[in-house]
Amino acid sequence: MITLDDAADFLRICETENLTRAAQLAHVSPSTLSRSLTRLEDELKVKLCSRDQKGIALTPAGRRFRDFADECLKRYSTLLTELKTPASPLSGSVKIYCSVSASYIFIPRLLSELRLDHPNIEVSLETGDPANALSLLHEQDIDFVIAALPETLPEDISVMPLVSFPLVLIGPRAPVHKLKGCGSSAGSGEIDFKEAPFILPEHGQLRCEADKWFEKQGVHPANTTAVAGHEAIVSLCALGFGLAIAPSLVVELSPFKNDVQILPSDGLPDFNLGLCCLKSRAHEQIIQAVNRVAALSAPTFSADVARRRLTA
Repeated sequence: MITLDDAADFLRICETENLTRAAQLAHVSPSTLSRSLTRLEDELKVKLCSRDQKGIALTPAGRRFRDFADECLKRYSTLLTELKTPASPLSGSVKIYCSVSASYIFIPRLLSELRLDHPNIEVSLETGDPANALSLLHEQDIDFVIAALPETLPEDISVMPLVSFPLVLIGPRAPVHKLKGCGSSAGSGEIDFKEAPFILPEHGQLRCEADKWFEKQGVHPANTTAVAGHEAIVSLCALGFGLAIAPSLVVELSPFKNDVQILPSDGLPDFNLGLCCLKSRAHEQIIQAVNRVAALSAPTFSADVARRRLTA
């Protein structure tokens, strides 16, 4: 017989498209979750998923059962509320601020898990320049931000680490040699960093990391264009305005990703993202609930999560 737990586990498989990540969220082993999926298919006498090395893809029957499972869990949550069970479900609202790229990658997983555990919590999302994220935590209407983590966080902010991924040096795919200071093939030895034009963020952690990298190279680019937002960096680079240092995740998600190329570079650091909130609010039930969901979800994120999403 199919249970509500079976339905919830199947929705986790649908969301992650990966048995290992779904198993981490369900607190079971991948083999246990695989057997549960097989049992579901045996019960329904239909194939719900096709599996290969890239992950899991739903069959038409799987998509129908996903919708059925989602509806069942919603109706069960409504029933619990109507019956006024002693353990009242947590309710309220929470607002999260992040970049557009982060909203594509992290928010769907976080909200999916939060909905499964606390369906009565309402979530609103605001996107914008990630360089402003940490400062916005002190505004009354922002509860959480997804932000790049500096070496030292302000003392009043707590963080749940989500994922690390590299920064990359990018240039327009062709013809990069038309940029001042760049050779015909843009090899590392053919770029004069003192002459080449660069697109840089106006401020924030990415600008800080770029400045430190330039300092290690012993150069200070003379020709720079400052922009707000990481996504704009990739688009301007693709259009030939200059070279750029960008988070690899942002490059992978950009609609201009095929119009830029990753250039050889040494010493660029990893970029670390985390879900941040004020320590003074750590006692609030909703804040604790979101942090628990983030702690469970974080191990299922990886440096290639953008690529998996785009090719699914």
